[in-house]
Amino acid sequence: MAETTALKRTIRFVYQQSSSLVICSLCWTLASLPLVTIGPATVGLYAAVLSLRENGQIDRSRVSHVVRTNGVHAGLLALLPPMFLAIGVLYGLTGSGTLAMIVAVGGLYFGTYTGLTLIPTFIAMARGDSPGSALKQGYLWGATHPTYLIHLAVVTFVVLVTTAALTIGFVLLFAGIAAAYHIELVCEDLEPLPQTESSFSLSFGNVS
Repeated sequence: MAETTALKRTIRFVYQQSSSLVICSLCWTLASLPLVTIGPATVGLYAAVLSLRENGQIDRSRVSHVVRTNGVHAGLLALLPPMFLAIGVLYGLTGSGTLAMIVAVGGLYFGTYTGLTLIPTFIAMARGDSPGSALKQGYLWGATHPTYLIHLAVVTFVVLVTTAALTIGFVLLFAGIAAAYHIELVCEDLEPLPQTESSFSLSFGNVS
């Protein structure tokens, strides 16, 4: 199964690139502390892990370029899941009746689903896709791979709980391991970049 293969590849990749992934995790944690910067920080994280996966080293120029290009869009998109979740929780705690229950369940569902489909969206952005193209790919990937969404949720949650139990382990391990797994599972099923964009990415990736 693709999920099992992705998990095995992730374990091997994390073992081989552990020191670089620690740097990625630490930078992501620090960049995400204001909370409103989680979107740009996550796109930058994916760009760093993609360059590490392709070239064996973190391409800081590539990361910087991706964040400058798509960071604002990622920041705005990252507001959607907590907005839906907040609506769901608010109606669940304060509302009464069938309508309130429907809104609460709908808010929680859409918040969770949107958060998961933002993973392939942000990966596409980190790869160099435009925000519109990335959004389309994220939606299509989630719609055509529903079981993959479940695996993304379960594996990410397990990594979160495991690293959080180590306290400092969350800061140093969570983001790098989670991003490595996300990319392994998602990338092969994303649409290939157009030739012009692909050529740009490859030439840009040589700059470090």
